[in-house]
Amino acid sequence: MAITSVWIIPFFQTLNEILTATVAITTFSLFLFNLFFIRKEKLARVFASLLFFLTAIYSADALENTTILASYQLYWQKIHWTGFVFLPAIFFHFSEVLLTMTGFSQQKLRKIIIVFIYCSSFFFLIQLWTDRLFSGMRKIDTIGATMIPSETTGWFWIFFGILLVSSLLNYLSTYSRTRTRTSRRRMAYLIFSSIGVLIGTFPLLIFGTGFVSQHPLFFWIVSNFANFVILIMVLLLGYSVTTFCVTWSYRVVRLRLFEWMLRGPATASVTLGILTLIKRSSGVLGINLGGLISLLTVISIVLFEFLITLILPLMERNSISGYGSEDYSLVSGLEHMVVFKPELNTYLESLISAVTDKFQAKGAFIAVIDQMGKIDDYIQVGEAAWENIADIPSRIFEENQTGENLILDDSGVICPIISKENSDDKSVLLAILGISGTAAEVLDDDNRNALQLAVEKARVILWQRWYLTSALSVLRKVNESDQIGLFRNVSPLNQTEMLKSNSKLDLTYVSGWVRDALTHYWGGPRLSENPLMDLEIVRNGINHEADNPTNALRSVLKTAIERIRPAGERNISGEWILYNILELKFIEGKKVKEVAQKLAISEADLYRKQKVAIEEIAKTIIRMEDESASEQTQKNSGRDDE
Repeated sequence: MAITSVWIIPFFQTLNEILTATVAITTFSLFLFNLFFIRKEKLARVFASLLFFLTAIYSADALENTTILASYQLYWQKIHWTGFVFLPAIFFHFSEVLLTMTGFSQQKLRKIIIVFIYCSSFFFLIQLWTDRLFSGMRKIDTIGATMIPSETTGWFWIFFGILLVSSLLNYLSTYSRTRTRTSRRRMAYLIFSSIGVLIGTFPLLIFGTGFVSQHPLFFWIVSNFANFVILIMVLLLGYSVTTFCVTWSYRVVRLRLFEWMLRGPATASVTLGILTLIKRSSGVLGINLGGLISLLTVISIVLFEFLITLILPLMERNSISGYGSEDYSLVSGLEHMVVFKPELNTYLESLISAVTDKFQAKGAFIAVIDQMGKIDDYIQVGEAAWENIADIPSRIFEENQTGENLILDDSGVICPIISKENSDDKSVLLAILGISGTAAEVLDDDNRNALQLAVEKARVILWQRWYLTSALSVLRKVNESDQIGLFRNVSPLNQTEMLKSNSKLDLTYVSGWVRDALTHYWGGPRLSENPLMDLEIVRNGINHEADNPTNALRSVLKTAIERIRPAGERNISGEWILYNILELKFIEGKKVKEVAQKLAISEADLYRKQKVAIEEIAKTIIRMEDESASEQTQKNSGRDDE
C-alpha cells in the first residue's frame, strides 16, 4: 500500500492530467478546424457546439488539477458541469441532423422539440449556477473534488436518460435507412464515435464516492483509460464529421486534417507531457529547473515540427493522401517544373548579360513571342535599341529563317530561338535574341559556339514556359468554372443535399454569368453558351419577345439594365454612373479608356464601379427569376382551384 501511495498513484495522477489536457487541446484544435473549413454544413455546426462544450469540460478539469483553493475548484467544477449540461441536447440534435441527412423529412414538431430541449438545458444551467442543481462540493483523498447531488439532480438525470434513449433510437433509425455497404460503414463511424464520446465524458465519480475512496488506484486506472478512449473517439468523430461535411476531395481533407492535428494538438500535448513529467520528477532526480523548462519547450517543439516535416511527404505518397504513385510523382514535381515569369525574366536577363560580356557588345535583348506571334515581353541590357522591333517575327518567317541561321543587319546580330517539339511538328518562334553593335565582326568559332549555347539554354526554358502557359490556362479555366463551384457546394457524403435541386440562385455565380454574357453581348460563346440560358425568364422570352435563346437572353439583360436606370434625363452624375457604364461599355461597345474619359473617372475606378454594376444586374435577374417562379406558382394554384 505504501508503494502504491508513494509512486504508482502519483504516476497515474500525472498521466491523467496529461491526458485530460491532451483531450482539451484536441477538442479545441478540432473546433478551430471545424469553424474554418466546414462551418457551412448543418452537421458541422452542431459538431462545433459539441466540441466547444467538450473543450470547456476538459479545460476545466485540467485547470482544476492546478488549483488548491476550494473556492476555485468549485468554480472549475461548475464550468465542467456547464459543458456537461448541454451535452445531451447537442447529442440529440446531432442524431436528428444525421437522420435528416438520410432523407428523413423533419416535421415542425421535431424542430419545436429541439428548441424545447435547449431551453431545458438553459434551465438546468441556471440551476447549476444558483447552487440548486448540486448541494455543494466534497473532496476525496487522493482523488479530487466532486459535486454533491441534490433533489434537482435527479430531474437532470431523467432528462439525460430520455435524451440518451431518444438519440439511440434516432441512431438506429438512421442506420436502418442507409442501404449500401459504404454508407452504412460511414454512418457506423459517426454513430459509434459519438456514443463513445458521450459515455467517456460521463461523470461516474458522483455515483461511486464510497467505492472510489477505498480503491483510488482502480479509479485512476479507469480514469486514464476513459480519457484515452475519449481522445480516440473525439479524433474518430472529428474525422468522420469532416469527411462527411467537406466538399473537397478526400485526399485534401485527410491531409489537411492530419497535418493540423500533428502540428497543433500532437505537438502541444507532447511538449506539455514532457514538461509535466520533468516538473514532477525534478524533486526525486534532483534537477534544477531554472532555465531547463524554457530550453526543453523549445527543443520539443522544434524536434516535433522537424519530424512532422519528414513524415508529411510519406503521408502524401501513401493511401492517406489518396495519391497514386504516378499521380503523386507528377503533382509533387509540378511546383518545380513551373517557371514563373519573374524567374524567367531574371534568368534571361542573366543570359543576355553573359552574351554581352562575351561579345563585348553595347547591349543585347531577348524579345519573348506569345502564341499569337506577337512580342509578349522585352528584356534588354545595355544599349539595345532596334528599329521596328515588332516587325522582326514576321521578317524571320518571310526569310524562312526557321533554322539556326543568324540575321545580320546594321544594328547588330539577330538570332531566332525556334522550337519544333510541339505535337504537330511545326516550327514555333519562341523568342528573338539580338546583340547590338559590331557583334557580327567578332563571330569566330568560339563566339558562335557561345551564342548557340545561349540560344539552346533560352530555348529549353522558353519551350517549357510555352507549354506550361497552355496548361496553366486550362487549369485556370477549370478553377474558374462555375460547374466546379456547384460541385463543391455539397459534400459527396451528404446524400440528401446531393439530390436536392439547386434552384436558389447564388449571387456569386450569377454575377460571373452576367459578366460573361455582357462581354459577348453582341455575339460570342460566352453569350450563346451561358448558364443563364437555363433561367425560366429566358425560356419564356423565346416565344414572346425573341425567336432564339441568344436573343432572349440579350433581351433579359437589356431589361435588367433598364430596371436600374434612374428616373429623369440621362446625365453623368453619380446616380447614373452604373447605368452609364453598362450602356456605354457593353451595349454601345466603347473601349475602357473612352468610357472613363466620357464619365470623367479613372480606369481603376471604372473597373470597381463596373463590378458593382454587374452585381446589381445579377441581383435584378435573380429577382426577375423569383417573380417569374411566383407567377408560375400562382397560375398552377389557380388551375388546381378550377
